[in-house]
Amino acid sequence: MIADLERARKLALNEKRLVVRHAAVALFASLVHTSICLFYYNGGYFAASLGLFSAIFGVIWAGNLALFAIVRSGVTLDWRDPSISMWFALWLTLGFLVTSYYVDAFRISVVMVYFGVMLLAAFRSGFWRLAGLSLVASLGYALVLGLVFADRSINLNLSVEVLQWMIFTLTCVAFCVTGAAINAFRARLSRKNGELGEALEKVREMAIRDELTGLFNRRHIMDILSQQQALADSGGYHFSLCYLDLDHFKNINDTYGHGVGDEVLRRFARLVHDSLREADYTGRLGGEEFVLVLSQTELGEAAYVCERLRASLEKTGFHDLNEALDVTVSVGVAQYRPGERIDETLARADTCLYRAKESGRNRVVTEGDDEAPEDAARAQA
Repeated sequence: MIADLERARKLALNEKRLVVRHAAVALFASLVHTSICLFYYNGGYFAASLGLFSAIFGVIWAGNLALFAIVRSGVTLDWRDPSISMWFALWLTLGFLVTSYYVDAFRISVVMVYFGVMLLAAFRSGFWRLAGLSLVASLGYALVLGLVFADRSINLNLSVEVLQWMIFTLTCVAFCVTGAAINAFRARLSRKNGELGEALEKVREMAIRDELTGLFNRRHIMDILSQQQALADSGGYHFSLCYLDLDHFKNINDTYGHGVGDEVLRRFARLVHDSLREADYTGRLGGEEFVLVLSQTELGEAAYVCERLRASLEKTGFHDLNEALDVTVSVGVAQYRPGERIDETLARADTCLYRAKESGRNRVVTEGDDEAPEDAARAQA
């Protein structure tokens, strides 16, 4: 169950690993663009000096790496677009447009890399944001053509350049529609994954919790005891186990009804839960029987915890349920001995609980108690 829950969480598109990977794809697109322009430069088709070429791509890659560093740092994880894909897309688009000014015969091949960036932005952007990006690209392309014709029109074919611009613009429109559909699908998938994660969490809670009290159920508390046993057997760790039983609970059900009995169990469970540390565990074994697992707690300390809990319950008022209703608890405490079986520890705690019942109830008994159990617990504390 836990493994299924973890797998569902990893499907979330805001997960850091996927966000970084998304940014890495943007860097790859820029690397493709750089390689194309370098090929054209070496072939003599890039109308710029080596110094200018180096300066242009130095600025482009400085921006790329700065954006990637921001994503890699994790500061964007709480943002609406954690991969800042729109910022990447805008930066790369500007780079494509600037370099397209210097490549005449092969301008369209440089600008077409833009559509890879368009797909990248589509995963985190809706229609209108994609339309805005496309508008920047289309107008930018038109501006580049205007500057090129103003500078060196003798080398260009106006009809071909305009036709290529029109094809580019129409393709941008098509990508806007497709990208918006991709983003909508991603949003639905992300929402479904979130709902699946919540559902799995609820199922897991139902599998390990007692329905009435909300405490761990018998099966899960036994799993916890097995884990505690493994820690104790490895050395340097100890824990105590406490058996609790509400006194005369059958009489409460018979006298006041099962509805009152259930409410008593719920209130007792809240009292137990609020009395323990986060490192401790409590569960309902069934009926009116409960168990506490106190981590890194020796016998005397466990007796004190249980005595405090016993006293708190004794002072708790249940008179709103019935004027004559008083509730007490008997407790048996045992400390785990490395190397023994868990059922042996449970049996020792159960024996102490039996002694508490035989001694008059409403008391805490630990192994080796020779005094009155409640006095022994206070003395140990």
